[in-house]
Amino acid sequence: MLLYRVFPHLPRAKPGEPGHPLYVHPLQGKGRWDNPALYLARYLAASAEAAVGEAFANLSTWSPAMLAAPFPAGSVRRLGTYRIDETANPLLDLDDAQALLDRHLRPTDIVVRNRPRTQSIAGAVFAEGHWAGISWWSYHRPQWTLLTLWSTVHIADERVEDIDGHPALTDAAKVLAKHVDWR
Repeated sequence: MLLYRVFPHLPRAKPGEPGHPLYVHPLQGKGRWDNPALYLARYLAASAEAAVGEAFANLSTWSPAMLAAPFPAGSVRRLGTYRIDETANPLLDLDDAQALLDRHLRPTDIVVRNRPRTQSIAGAVFAEGHWAGISWWSYHRPQWTLLTLWSTVHIADERVEDIDGHPALTDAAKVLAKHVDWR
């Protein structure tokens, strides 16, 4: 399965270093599905459009300035493509009614922007010991599938691409009705 994310890239970063495509910053806790005492969360999307859209959804105008990343110094936000082995990394689909029923959850428990609640749900799923992560639908566009991986036994970075000029940027901006000022 191919997955995507926008991340701050440094071309010379080595594995484990900030700026590398597989790097996950260890100081987490503010994300909806974070549980830094249990795992490091890698947020991804099932499409390039969704990854770009999620990364920049809260900006009213999209411009080249949004690609500059404050950390690590000199990095630029790029689109990473990753391959995971679905057999080695089973994901719990939180868009599956049976998965919700089995855990006494409602769809509103998943979509609500209540960080303690969603972090609690993710912690409980992690504690089941079977899942490499979860998938759910985007708040910004429910047709987009988003994923959080906490176990990445078999994940590989396939490629890193510029976002500037990428079709995913154009598609996401159109879908989210963003003003684009790319001069």
